[in-house]
Amino acid sequence: MLASTLATIGGCASYRPTQTGFLTNYAAMTPDRFHLNRGIGLQRAETFEAAPEDLSRIDSYYIEPVRWLVDPESRGGKSPERRDWLCKILDQELRDQLGASKPIVDQPGPHTARVKSAITVVRLSRPVTNVFLTATLISPYGIGPMFFGGGAVEAEVIGPDGHQVAAISSASGGGWLDVLGYYTRSDHAKKAMKRCVRELSEAVAPPVAELSDPAKAPPRPALDR
Repeated sequence: MLASTLATIGGCASYRPTQTGFLTNYAAMTPDRFHLNRGIGLQRAETFEAAPEDLSRIDSYYIEPVRWLVDPESRGGKSPERRDWLCKILDQELRDQLGASKPIVDQPGPHTARVKSAITVVRLSRPVTNVFLTATLISPYGIGPMFFGGGAVEAEVIGPDGHQVAAISSASGGGWLDVLGYYTRSDHAKKAMKRCVRELSEAVAPPVAELSDPAKAPPRPALDR
């Protein structure tokens, strides 16, 4: 799997968070360093973390419909079925992860923050090629699967007064522990949706002082990464 790891690192080096103009503001976002996701793939993000005083004014989240901004001419952007499937996954992850700290509502109230999100890149694995490369493992010059998938997401939280409270632009690639994803087209992209939402949930995490109080600390979401 060494070749797979090197390919992942090389691929993610040019696999960057996007700035499509979807978010209301990019100026306050700061780039993170490379970090490994739980599949031991590389993830990159630009993040604007919420201030404690802004979070204190929010009592719930309203999840707006996920936007699809993937290039329709790209491999990942051609299938309406894949579009609907990934948008549904991203929507559910927003509800699950953000809902672990504050209620998700069907209609915004006076203290509700709106959550806007868009899928901007979908990268598909190449299962047939990866099967062939895996088969070469029986030779003295074994390579293993190299062509991983992934995706990129932009998302933001808009406070009750209409200003941006938090935002992320994140790109995530499959890693060598995400074995199944090398042999299916979209599994790495699915995991990317979950991992990008995790960046947003961390950007709106309650302050440390609040987390230290067991009475105020929200339940931790069950994350299968």
